[in-house]
Amino acid sequence: MRTTLLALALMVSLGAPASQAQIGLQPGSGFHTVLSSAMRYTMNYEQKFALLAAAEHYVQELQRPPNPGSNLSRTNPGGGMQAGGAVSQQIIKSDYLLVQLGMDGEGWMPFRDTYEVKGRKLRNRDDRLLKLFTANDRGRFDKAAQYTSDATKHNLGNVARTINIPLLGMMLLHPRVNERFEFTDGGEENIGGRILRKAVYREAARPTLIKTTRGRDLALTGTIWIDPFSGTVMKTEMNAADPVVRCQVTVTFRRDEALDLFVPERMEEYYKASLGLDDILATATYTNFRKVLRSDLEPEK
Repeated sequence: MRTTLLALALMVSLGAPASQAQIGLQPGSGFHTVLSSAMRYTMNYEQKFALLAAAEHYVQELQRPPNPGSNLSRTNPGGGMQAGGAVSQQIIKSDYLLVQLGMDGEGWMPFRDTYEVKGRKLRNRDDRLLKLFTANDRGRFDKAAQYTSDATKHNLGNVARTINIPLLGMMLLHPRVNERFEFTDGGEENIGGRILRKAVYREAARPTLIKTTRGRDLALTGTIWIDPFSGTVMKTEMNAADPVVRCQVTVTFRRDEALDLFVPERMEEYYKASLGLDDILATATYTNFRKVLRSDLEPEK
């Protein structure tokens, strides 16, 4: 039986009210300065493009934990234990697009247009998703949403992957939403020879940004790794868990010299239901980044 997970519904507006929360900044060791720098970095980031396109290579696996067996006895101490491991794998190639919703911090909307599954071509790769927005097609959002909906049919497992947005973890630093969270100093960590400062966060405001399909609050927790000298966000980890469902999304960034921009390089996902048999693991890698400025867009047709 396939694992069933509750879907996570992300609130579209990044301007959700957060009057109940305050940023829990810890003084000392320059943490306040580093965090403030990262918040400014996030604000500046959204000014650098209207559209950010990439090629996505998405590997998904259903993995089954070891089964302890059902016939444990003195004469059969192993109990018929069955080894765990990968149950099935899906390899998906898609055009991925992040669309800037406005210049005042409304956030980004992600779209995915799959063109190949397990080596089988579904269509010609013609940049049709990107062209919808560069040409300002009047029905661009509806058409792009349909492409994205079609792409989800190839996912393994019964889980709605609605928080696997590469830039979402970074956007939690934006002034429109950062007051929902308490940030504390997680110390330093050496990643790839670079000393980064960790900002550990938890969502304190209610209602939460994320909801289960039954409308229950699902508070976010996680860590953001920040370059202390520039405020650049180098890595994000986002967790959402309750007694029924648990998920984790981790994103690492790299510098794209051609774009003069740090872009998502790798996104790792983990999903688990308390009553589910299988774990769902996925890794998406991103290449061939292209950005489009607002001034390059055609008038709406």
